[in-house]
Amino acid sequence: MSRFYDLFLKNWSVCRVVRMLSGAMLAAFGIYSGDGFLATLGGLFILMGLFSVSCCSAGACGTASEKKALYKDFVKPYDADKR
Repeated sequence: MSRFYDLFLKNWSVCRVVRMLSGAMLAAFGIYSGDGFLATLGGLFILMGLFSVSCCSAGACGTASEKKALYKDFVKPYDADKR
């Protein structure tokens, strides 16, 4: 029960709420207009908001955390006191 609670009811952010609301609007308009693609897209957005899943939460938008010294030998740090 606690896993269900953690998955659905905790860590709600603005992006998650926006995803849910935009998905609900897309799905409602898709059903109203009879467009299956919009209804499916809205359902996908609802599921993304419900399960807190997005492209960036899977690590697709992350950058490498390693510090690589590019041009370390060529660029010298500027020292304002040294003239």
